[in-house]
Amino acid sequence: MVRVTGNFTSEAPLSAAVRESLLAAFDQGWADPKKLSQTSAKAAILRNQSLENIAQRLGVSAQELHILGEPALGHFLAVAGLLKENSEFIYSATDKGKIRAIARSHSGKVTEATVDNGGQMDPPGAPLADSVLSVQSANGETGIIQKFHTAFSKVGFVSVDATSSAPRLPLPSRWDTALFDSQSWGGPSGLGLVAIRNTSRYSYPLPRIAPISVPGTYSLPLLIAASIALENFQIEDSTLRDSLISQLKTVPSVLVVGENAEALPHILSCIVAGVDSEQLVRQLSQRGFDVDSGSACSPEDLQPSHVLAAMGLPTTGHLRFTLHRNTTKDSIVELVKNITEVSAELRR
Repeated sequence: MVRVTGNFTSEAPLSAAVRESLLAAFDQGWADPKKLSQTSAKAAILRNQSLENIAQRLGVSAQELHILGEPALGHFLAVAGLLKENSEFIYSATDKGKIRAIARSHSGKVTEATVDNGGQMDPPGAPLADSVLSVQSANGETGIIQKFHTAFSKVGFVSVDATSSAPRLPLPSRWDTALFDSQSWGGPSGLGLVAIRNTSRYSYPLPRIAPISVPGTYSLPLLIAASIALENFQIEDSTLRDSLISQLKTVPSVLVVGENAEALPHILSCIVAGVDSEQLVRQLSQRGFDVDSGSACSPEDLQPSHVLAAMGLPTTGHLRFTLHRNTTKDSIVELVKNITEVSAELRR
Protein backbone atom coordinates (compact mmCIF):
# COMPACT_ATOMS: atom_id res chain seq x y z
CA MET A 1 0.00 0.00 0.00
CA VAL A 2 1.27 3.48 -0.87
CA ARG A 3 2.10 5.60 2.17
CA VAL A 4 -0.06 8.70 2.52
CA THR A 5 2.25 11.66 2.05
CA GLY A 6 -0.47 14.30 1.98
CA ASN A 7 -3.82 14.21 3.76
CA PHE A 8 -6.18 16.83 2.33
CA THR A 9 -9.44 15.14 3.39
CA SER A 10 -11.81 16.59 5.97
CA GLU A 11 -10.70 14.04 8.57
CA ALA A 12 -7.36 14.10 10.41
CA PRO A 13 -5.73 12.20 13.27
CA LEU A 14 -6.14 13.61 16.76
CA SER A 15 -3.18 15.61 18.03
CA ALA A 16 -0.97 14.01 20.67
CA ALA A 17 -2.42 16.23 23.42
CA VAL A 18 -6.02 15.38 22.52
CA ARG A 19 -5.24 11.67 22.17
CA GLU A 20 -3.60 11.59 25.59
CA SER A 21 -6.47 13.51 27.19
CA LEU A 22 -8.96 11.09 25.64
CA LEU A 23 -7.17 8.06 27.08
CA ALA A 24 -6.95 9.72 30.50
CA ALA A 25 -10.63 10.67 30.33
CA PHE A 26 -11.67 7.05 29.84
CA ASP A 27 -9.98 6.34 33.20
CA GLN A 28 -11.48 9.31 35.05
CA GLY A 29 -14.73 10.14 33.28
CA TRP A 30 -16.51 6.82 32.99
CA ALA A 31 -19.16 7.43 35.66
CA ASP A 32 -22.61 8.94 35.10
CA PRO A 33 -22.42 12.64 36.14
CA LYS A 34 -26.13 12.58 37.12
CA LYS A 35 -25.72 10.00 39.90
CA LEU A 36 -24.75 10.59 43.53
CA SER A 37 -21.63 8.46 43.93
CA GLN A 38 -18.15 9.91 44.49
CA THR A 39 -17.02 8.86 41.02
CA SER A 40 -20.14 10.47 39.54
CA ALA A 41 -19.40 13.70 41.42
CA LYS A 42 -15.90 13.69 39.92
CA ALA A 43 -17.39 13.06 36.47
CA ALA A 44 -19.82 15.94 36.98
CA ILE A 45 -16.94 18.29 37.76
CA LEU A 46 -15.12 17.20 34.61
CA ARG A 47 -18.30 17.66 32.59
CA ASN A 48 -18.98 21.16 33.93
CA GLN A 49 -15.39 22.30 33.47
CA SER A 50 -15.33 21.03 29.89
CA LEU A 51 -18.67 22.62 29.04
CA GLU A 52 -17.66 25.98 30.55
CA ASN A 53 -14.40 25.94 28.60
CA ILE A 54 -16.08 25.09 25.29
CA ALA A 55 -18.87 27.63 25.80
CA GLN A 56 -16.43 30.44 26.56
CA ARG A 57 -14.36 29.73 23.47
CA LEU A 58 -17.42 29.47 21.21
CA GLY A 59 -18.86 32.73 22.49
CA VAL A 60 -21.99 31.34 24.15
CA SER A 61 -22.98 30.72 27.75
CA ALA A 62 -22.70 27.27 29.31
CA GLN A 63 -26.43 27.43 30.09
CA GLU A 64 -27.17 27.80 26.37
CA LEU A 65 -24.94 24.89 25.31
CA HIS A 66 -26.20 21.30 25.13
CA ILE A 67 -24.15 18.17 24.38
CA LEU A 68 -25.05 15.77 21.58
CA GLY A 69 -23.77 12.23 21.21
CA GLU A 70 -24.76 12.32 17.52
CA PRO A 71 -23.72 15.53 15.76
CA ALA A 72 -25.79 14.81 12.63
CA LEU A 73 -28.96 14.79 14.77
CA GLY A 74 -28.16 18.36 15.71
CA HIS A 75 -29.30 19.71 12.35
CA PHE A 76 -32.79 18.37 13.00
CA LEU A 77 -32.88 19.50 16.63
CA ALA A 78 -31.60 23.02 15.89
CA VAL A 79 -34.12 23.65 13.10
CA ALA A 80 -37.15 21.55 14.01
CA GLY A 81 -37.02 22.81 17.59
CA LEU A 82 -37.88 26.28 16.27
CA LEU A 83 -40.40 25.25 13.60
CA LYS A 84 -44.12 25.22 14.26
CA GLU A 85 -46.61 23.41 12.06
CA ASN A 86 -47.50 26.49 10.02
CA SER A 87 -44.11 28.24 10.12
CA GLU A 88 -42.42 29.19 6.88
CA PHE A 89 -39.09 27.39 6.59
CA ILE A 90 -36.38 29.16 4.57
CA TYR A 91 -33.12 27.48 3.65
CA SER A 92 -30.39 27.78 1.05
CA ALA A 93 -29.90 25.68 -2.08
CA THR A 94 -26.37 25.02 -0.76
CA ASP A 95 -27.53 23.73 2.64
CA LYS A 96 -26.69 20.19 3.70
CA GLY A 97 -28.86 17.25 2.75
CA LYS A 98 -30.14 16.96 6.31
CA ILE A 99 -31.57 20.47 6.09
CA ARG A 100 -33.13 19.77 2.70
CA ALA A 101 -34.70 16.63 4.17
CA ILE A 102 -36.30 18.75 6.92
CA ALA A 103 -37.70 21.03 4.21
CA ARG A 104 -39.27 18.09 2.37
CA SER A 105 -41.03 16.86 5.50
CA HIS A 106 -42.23 20.24 6.78
CA SER A 107 -45.99 20.75 6.57
CA GLY A 108 -45.87 24.55 6.32
CA LYS A 109 -44.60 26.85 3.61
CA VAL A 110 -41.07 26.07 2.41
CA THR A 111 -38.80 28.50 0.53
CA GLU A 112 -35.50 27.41 -1.01
CA ALA A 113 -33.36 30.53 -1.42
CA THR A 114 -31.11 30.54 -4.46
CA VAL A 115 -27.44 31.48 -4.31
CA ASP A 116 -25.42 33.66 -6.64
CA ASN A 117 -22.37 32.40 -8.52
CA GLY A 118 -20.23 33.49 -5.57
CA GLY A 119 -22.09 31.15 -3.22
CA GLN A 120 -23.95 33.92 -1.34
CA MET A 121 -27.51 33.20 -0.29
CA ASP A 122 -30.10 35.46 -1.88
CA PRO A 123 -31.99 37.09 1.00
CA PRO A 124 -35.67 36.18 1.46
CA GLY A 125 -38.15 38.71 0.14
CA ALA A 126 -41.08 39.01 2.55
CA PRO A 127 -41.00 36.06 4.95
CA LEU A 128 -43.85 35.28 7.30
CA ALA A 129 -43.52 36.66 10.82
CA ASP A 130 -43.19 33.15 12.25
CA SER A 131 -40.57 32.08 9.69
CA VAL A 132 -37.44 30.05 10.51
CA LEU A 133 -34.24 30.60 8.53
CA SER A 134 -31.49 27.97 8.33
CA VAL A 135 -28.15 29.52 7.37
CA GLN A 136 -24.59 28.20 7.16
CA SER A 137 -22.00 30.44 8.74
CA ALA A 138 -19.64 29.14 6.06
CA ASN A 139 -19.98 26.39 3.48
CA GLY A 140 -18.21 23.12 4.22
CA GLU A 141 -17.41 22.39 0.56
CA THR A 142 -16.15 25.74 -0.68
CA GLY A 143 -15.18 27.49 2.55
CA ILE A 144 -17.10 30.58 1.41
CA ILE A 145 -18.29 32.69 4.34
CA GLN A 146 -21.94 33.70 4.26
CA LYS A 147 -22.56 37.43 4.47
CA PHE A 148 -25.45 38.16 6.78
CA HIS A 149 -27.76 40.39 4.79
CA THR A 150 -29.80 42.98 6.64
CA ALA A 151 -32.82 41.23 5.08
CA PHE A 152 -32.16 38.28 7.40
CA SER A 153 -33.49 40.46 10.21
CA LYS A 154 -36.94 40.17 8.65
CA VAL A 155 -37.23 36.47 9.49
CA GLY A 156 -38.74 35.34 12.77
CA PHE A 157 -36.01 32.95 13.93
CA VAL A 158 -32.49 31.99 12.80
CA SER A 159 -30.74 28.62 13.07
CA VAL A 160 -27.00 28.81 12.36
CA ASP A 161 -24.93 25.88 11.11
CA ALA A 162 -21.43 26.55 12.47
CA THR A 163 -20.17 22.98 12.07
CA SER A 164 -17.47 24.01 9.58
CA SER A 165 -16.66 27.51 10.82
CA ALA A 166 -16.39 27.33 14.62
CA PRO A 167 -14.30 28.59 16.33
CA ARG A 168 -12.80 30.50 13.39
CA LEU A 169 -15.84 32.76 13.03
CA PRO A 170 -18.00 34.24 15.78
CA LEU A 171 -21.72 33.63 15.64
CA PRO A 172 -23.72 36.43 14.00
CA SER A 173 -25.43 38.89 16.32
CA ARG A 174 -28.77 37.35 15.35
CA TRP A 175 -29.28 33.66 16.19
CA ASP A 176 -31.75 31.48 18.06
CA THR A 177 -30.05 28.10 17.75
CA ALA A 178 -26.54 27.19 16.60
CA LEU A 179 -24.88 23.86 15.87
CA PHE A 180 -21.21 22.95 16.39
CA ASP A 181 -19.12 19.85 15.65
CA SER A 182 -16.05 18.93 17.68
CA GLN A 183 -14.22 17.78 14.55
CA SER A 184 -14.14 21.33 13.19
CA TRP A 185 -11.50 22.31 15.78
CA GLY A 186 -9.54 19.04 15.79
CA GLY A 187 -11.64 17.28 18.40
CA PRO A 188 -12.96 13.71 18.22
CA SER A 189 -15.80 12.63 15.95
CA GLY A 190 -19.11 11.72 17.53
CA LEU A 191 -19.47 14.86 19.67
CA GLY A 192 -21.67 17.79 18.71
CA LEU A 193 -23.10 20.74 20.61
CA VAL A 194 -26.25 22.75 20.04
CA ALA A 195 -26.67 26.21 21.54
CA ILE A 196 -30.21 27.32 22.25
CA ARG A 197 -30.59 31.05 22.90
CA ASN A 198 -34.35 31.35 22.46
CA THR A 199 -35.61 28.84 25.04
CA SER A 200 -39.12 30.31 25.04
CA ARG A 201 -39.51 29.44 21.35
CA TYR A 202 -37.59 26.16 21.34
CA SER A 203 -39.47 22.88 21.77
CA TYR A 204 -37.73 19.49 21.73
CA PRO A 205 -39.03 18.00 18.45
CA LEU A 206 -38.71 14.29 19.34
CA PRO A 207 -41.13 12.27 21.48
CA ARG A 208 -40.49 12.91 25.18
CA ILE A 209 -42.05 12.79 28.61
CA ALA A 210 -39.80 15.14 30.56
CA PRO A 211 -39.12 18.76 29.47
CA ILE A 212 -35.75 18.32 27.75
CA SER A 213 -33.86 20.07 24.95
CA VAL A 214 -31.58 17.26 23.69
CA PRO A 215 -31.55 13.45 24.10
CA GLY A 216 -28.89 13.65 26.84
CA THR A 217 -26.77 10.70 25.73
CA TYR A 218 -23.10 11.34 24.96
CA SER A 219 -19.60 10.19 25.85
CA LEU A 220 -18.01 12.22 28.64
CA PRO A 221 -14.46 11.28 27.51
CA LEU A 222 -15.26 12.68 24.06
CA LEU A 223 -16.51 15.90 25.65
CA ILE A 224 -13.31 16.24 27.68
CA ALA A 225 -11.18 15.58 24.59
CA ALA A 226 -13.22 18.13 22.60
CA SER A 227 -12.57 20.71 25.33
CA ILE A 228 -8.82 20.03 25.30
CA ALA A 229 -8.77 20.22 21.50
CA LEU A 230 -10.56 23.59 21.52
CA GLU A 231 -8.23 24.89 24.21
CA ASN A 232 -5.25 23.99 22.00
CA PHE A 233 -6.84 25.07 18.72
CA GLN A 234 -4.92 27.49 16.53
CA ILE A 235 -6.52 28.90 13.41
CA GLU A 236 -4.95 27.70 10.20
CA ASP A 237 -2.44 29.83 8.35
CA SER A 238 -4.43 31.61 5.62
CA THR A 239 -1.32 31.80 3.43
CA LEU A 240 -1.60 28.04 2.92
CA ARG A 241 -4.96 28.49 1.20
CA ASP A 242 -3.51 31.34 -0.84
CA SER A 243 -0.61 29.10 -1.81
CA LEU A 244 -2.96 26.30 -2.86
CA ILE A 245 -5.00 28.71 -5.00
CA SER A 246 -1.85 30.08 -6.62
CA GLN A 247 -0.56 26.59 -7.38
CA LEU A 248 -3.91 25.31 -8.73
CA LYS A 249 -4.14 28.23 -11.16
CA THR A 250 -1.05 26.84 -12.90
CA VAL A 251 -2.85 23.58 -13.73
CA PRO A 252 -4.46 23.54 -17.21
CA SER A 253 -8.27 23.75 -17.23
CA VAL A 254 -8.67 24.19 -13.46
CA LEU A 255 -11.28 26.51 -11.98
CA VAL A 256 -10.82 27.51 -8.34
CA VAL A 257 -14.22 27.91 -6.66
CA GLY A 258 -14.62 31.18 -4.79
CA GLU A 259 -11.07 32.25 -5.59
CA ASN A 260 -11.59 35.83 -4.44
CA ALA A 261 -14.35 35.24 -1.93
CA GLU A 262 -14.04 35.76 1.81
CA ALA A 263 -13.56 32.21 2.99
CA LEU A 264 -12.41 29.93 5.80
CA PRO A 265 -8.62 29.45 5.81
CA HIS A 266 -8.71 25.65 5.62
CA ILE A 267 -11.32 24.67 3.00
CA LEU A 268 -11.16 25.00 -0.79
CA SER A 269 -12.77 23.42 -3.85
CA CYS A 270 -11.71 23.34 -7.48
CA ILE A 271 -12.98 21.88 -10.74
CA VAL A 272 -10.59 20.03 -13.03
CA ALA A 273 -12.30 20.17 -16.43
CA GLY A 274 -12.38 17.14 -18.68
CA VAL A 275 -11.71 14.47 -16.06
CA ASP A 276 -13.82 12.18 -13.89
CA SER A 277 -13.75 13.08 -10.19
CA GLU A 278 -13.66 9.51 -8.92
CA GLN A 279 -10.81 8.49 -11.22
CA LEU A 280 -8.88 11.58 -10.21
CA VAL A 281 -9.34 10.86 -6.49
CA ARG A 282 -8.33 7.20 -6.92
CA GLN A 283 -5.23 8.03 -8.94
CA LEU A 284 -4.13 10.66 -6.46
CA SER A 285 -4.65 8.20 -3.60
CA GLN A 286 -2.43 5.67 -5.35
CA ARG A 287 0.28 8.34 -5.40
CA GLY A 288 -0.12 8.98 -1.66
CA PHE A 289 -2.40 12.05 -1.72
CA ASP A 290 -5.84 11.75 -0.14
CA VAL A 291 -8.43 14.33 -1.21
CA ASP A 292 -12.22 14.57 -1.17
CA SER A 293 -14.72 14.95 -3.97
CA GLY A 294 -18.45 15.24 -4.51
CA SER A 295 -21.00 16.43 -2.01
CA ALA A 296 -19.63 16.85 1.51
CA CYS A 297 -22.88 15.48 2.98
CA SER A 298 -22.83 12.25 0.89
CA PRO A 299 -19.16 11.39 0.31
CA GLU A 300 -19.58 7.62 0.42
CA ASP A 301 -20.77 7.28 -3.17
CA LEU A 302 -19.26 10.54 -4.50
CA GLN A 303 -22.62 12.11 -5.28
CA PRO A 304 -22.18 15.25 -7.41
CA SER A 305 -21.97 18.44 -5.39
CA HIS A 306 -25.35 20.16 -5.12
CA VAL A 307 -23.42 23.19 -3.83
CA LEU A 308 -21.55 23.64 -7.11
CA ALA A 309 -24.73 22.95 -9.08
CA ALA A 310 -26.58 25.65 -7.13
CA MET A 311 -23.75 28.09 -7.95
CA GLY A 312 -24.15 27.29 -11.65
CA LEU A 313 -20.82 25.45 -11.85
CA PRO A 314 -19.92 22.04 -13.34
CA THR A 315 -19.83 19.15 -10.86
CA THR A 316 -17.49 16.81 -12.75
CA GLY A 317 -13.81 16.99 -11.96
CA HIS A 318 -14.59 18.38 -8.51
CA LEU A 319 -11.95 18.18 -5.76
CA ARG A 320 -12.30 19.35 -2.15
CA PHE A 321 -9.27 20.13 0.01
CA THR A 322 -8.97 20.55 3.77
CA LEU A 323 -5.77 22.08 5.13
CA HIS A 324 -4.69 20.78 8.52
CA ARG A 325 -2.32 21.88 11.27
CA ASN A 326 0.52 19.81 9.76
CA THR A 327 -0.05 20.88 6.14
CA THR A 328 3.02 22.52 4.60
CA LYS A 329 3.57 24.59 1.47
CA ASP A 330 5.89 21.86 0.20
CA SER A 331 3.12 19.27 0.50
CA ILE A 332 0.81 21.63 -1.40
CA VAL A 333 3.37 21.95 -4.21
CA GLU A 334 3.64 18.15 -4.41
CA LEU A 335 -0.14 17.74 -4.37
CA VAL A 336 -0.67 20.16 -7.26
CA LYS A 337 2.20 18.61 -9.20
CA ASN A 338 0.45 15.25 -8.97
CA ILE A 339 -2.94 16.76 -9.89
CA THR A 340 -1.30 18.18 -13.03
CA GLU A 341 0.23 14.85 -13.98
CA VAL A 342 -2.84 12.71 -13.21
CA SER A 343 -5.29 15.01 -14.97
CA ALA A 344 -3.07 15.05 -18.05
CA GLU A 345 -2.96 11.23 -18.07
CA LEU A 346 -6.76 10.96 -17.67
CA ARG A 347 -7.37 13.28 -20.62
CA ARG A 348 -5.32 11.13 -23.01
